[in-house]
Amino acid sequence: MGHIRVAHVVPTEGIAYLLLRTRLRCLQEAGYEVLVICGRDDSGRRLADAGIPVRYIPFARELSPWTDLRCLTALRRTLRAEHIDIAHSHNPKGTLLGPWAARCAGVPLVVHTVHGFLFNEHTRGPHRWLALAAERWGALWAHQVLFQSREDYDLARTIGLKQAERLHWIGNGIDARRFDPSLISAAGKRAELGLDTDHLVIGMVARLVREKGYEEFFRMAGQLALEYPQARFLIVAIPEPEQSDAVDPRALMRASRVEDRCLLLQQRDDMPELYACMDIAVLPSHREGIPRALMEACAMGVPVVASDIRGCREVVVPGETGLLFPVRQVPALVAAVRALVVNPERRRRLGAAARRRILAEFTEQHTAARLIACYRRFTAAAGLASG
Repeated sequence: MGHIRVAHVVPTEGIAYLLLRTRLRCLQEAGYEVLVICGRDDSGRRLADAGIPVRYIPFARELSPWTDLRCLTALRRTLRAEHIDIAHSHNPKGTLLGPWAARCAGVPLVVHTVHGFLFNEHTRGPHRWLALAAERWGALWAHQVLFQSREDYDLARTIGLKQAERLHWIGNGIDARRFDPSLISAAGKRAELGLDTDHLVIGMVARLVREKGYEEFFRMAGQLALEYPQARFLIVAIPEPEQSDAVDPRALMRASRVEDRCLLLQQRDDMPELYACMDIAVLPSHREGIPRALMEACAMGVPVVASDIRGCREVVVPGETGLLFPVRQVPALVAAVRALVVNPERRRRLGAAARRRILAEFTEQHTAARLIACYRRFTAAAGLASG
């Protein structure tokens, strides 16, 4: 194919590197000219080092009228200057700014990916109305809308978010070549972290915001620490101090009296090794698209316990590849984790089944192939040159 120029609009370079770098490399290998338009953060020049060009603009993760106005102006200017054929934005903030700015810039094809609706099935009242209004706004200006979650996709069709033929499921996945337990020896990493061979490690990997369920996690940890002296809690966190719902994990540790049982790590690049240290992985999130932390843990053969919400339900088959519990229900979370603590054979069986499911349904290569197929259909319909 020819040189179709694609700009992915993402709030920060760190998010783009974490969520999209493998997919963007697949697009480059398929012949697309790819660049990322994003805000600066402290993650360094990791995208450029990975061979993906970056253009920086002012970008605030939350509503900030002055910064948002500057972002819109800079985004429109950059899209025009780079002669972009496909502008592809990612939510949540991209929902509000990306498609509209791309239309204003005259980009021929505007695509938006919903990584997860800003509400779940339990959300009621103004929060749901406002979140749904934001999703409708983004969909209005995008030519095509993609979904990582099948349940989000089905809901979008049910509520008429956009014409059905302009809504597309592409899924989500991880690089199973990197997350491969056969390549990792957990013993060395556990020793490096000060974890003994008899410690039972319960892990959580998530951004440091309230909606990820940190409060529930530490309440669970406080109870299980009293029951099982060998229990240790490994938290691998991505700090987001600028977010309105940012949490202080050390304060939560103190409140649950588990400071001496917890190991808090931040901004790590050795994730396969850290998952290999875990006996159980927990994600008590309130809202998800398709959670990367669950996919990565499952790919490493780690049994998981997660909230019974959209996204988590797609990764976890209850009783087969992991366990689900009602969102925000700490007693149910405690019971689910305890059921795995006391049963090593069940942990082994669930972990093995989880890895098989990830390899079959949730690899980045599968997702990239579906995205490329969508791009080819979209560009053909839009009359863009394909060489």
